[in-house]
Amino acid sequence: MPPKKKTKLTRPQAAAAADEEADPAVVEQLDDNVIAIIFGCFPPEDTMRMRCVCKKWREAAKTTIVPMADFGVNSVVKYNAIRVMTTALPNLQQITICRLGNGHKYSDGEDPDEEMATAFAHFTTHDINIISNFRKLHRLNIDGAFMNGRYPALFNFPLLEMLRISLCCNFKWELEMLSGFPSLRELDVECNRSLRGNIGSLNVLKNSLEKVKIIDCNNVEGNFMDLLTFLN
Repeated sequence: MPPKKKTKLTRPQAAAAADEEADPAVVEQLDDNVIAIIFGCFPPEDTMRMRCVCKKWREAAKTTIVPMADFGVNSVVKYNAIRVMTTALPNLQQITICRLGNGHKYSDGEDPDEEMATAFAHFTTHDINIISNFRKLHRLNIDGAFMNGRYPALFNFPLLEMLRISLCCNFKWELEMLSGFPSLRELDVECNRSLRGNIGSLNVLKNSLEKVKIIDCNNVEGNFMDLLTFLN
């Protein structure tokens, strides 16, 4: 009689099977730090599910260093998830901020464009400044997000290594604000007409900055040749 073919389990099925076979007493004895290290092997979506098991796991999730897996905020559902994660999983390292969908926008920042603010005043607003709670953020990508004005809280991530901002015409900021990213290695900005400042101000990042791309940002002044003094 031929051997019985093994059934390949999907990831959720395998996790469920492991839960059934796990000895609750052994799991309960695991140190919080050990659980946090285990959680660190999973993407944020999985850790958010596992933290619901018990209070011990919820506390472990708060100290978990989330692996470098991108979490995209491109809908209201994803925004609500990230709002919970600011306290439940605060050590997120990578995030992409996008449009939230029809009828929704991020709350206006300081000094917004008044015409735009009036035109979209009927939209449901969501506070984008909540991501400032992710103090271990390494990569931040803002891609076509519906933003209007200045958001100083988004320029204070001491561990940030990569910043990309594209298609955010009314997102007002200056190159000088990048001093809030002392570890920044890569800067990529495209189609940001509200960006201002002088290329020379990037000199403050000469000990970390390795790559700079600024395209279609007509209000940026200075000579890119000035960067050759410190870019590799």
